[in-house]
Amino acid sequence: MRSSNTSLTVLILFVAAYAPFAYADTSDAALATMAKILISLQHFPTDTDKEALAEISSGDSSDSVKTLAGAIAGISHKVGVADKAALDAIAADDNESVKVRELATIVVGLNHMPGADAKASLKALASL
Repeated sequence: MRSSNTSLTVLILFVAAYAPFAYADTSDAALATMAKILISLQHFPTDTDKEALAEISSGDSSDSVKTLAGAIAGISHKVGVADKAALDAIAADDNESVKVRELATIVVGLNHMPGADAKASLKALASL
């Protein structure tokens, strides 16, 4: 009985230790993909960009990452009013990662394409 309890404890600790890293990898990959899309954005995302964003939206990323993907997919020169409100909330949420808040802030500030400062930040996010 003691051996099975020890084995169970080790298994639980292993899963608990691994789960955040597996989730972070998914979110980091999604953030990198969105950053790459934004670096080359010219007024609105391409059809190929929208397909990649749809995959993120239907994947296993966090709700905030999915919201970001949906907002980017809907950009037409700038983010829509409803998306802006959702992104402002994400950018202000201290429970979100710095990367997610930074990307939300960049998307809210877009006007036709990212500026030089935004592109520098996006390049860092793209290399995650």
